Amino acid sequence: MKIYKIFRADEWAQLRRDKVTTGAPIDVADGYVHFSTAAQAQETADKHFAGVEGL
Repeated sequence: MKIYKIFRADEWAQLRRDKVTTGAPIDVADGYVHFSTAAQAQETADKHFAGVEGL
């Protein structure tokens, strides 16, 4: 199974640059990295990233 992590464009750019991430701000606040399955990814994007461009 593949898992998915939704990043904003700036978070993705930082990951690509640094080759490591502690996650998005919500992950840091919650103390763990949030992942989605393929079946969950669209719902997660719609619910938590509504109106955000460049995911």
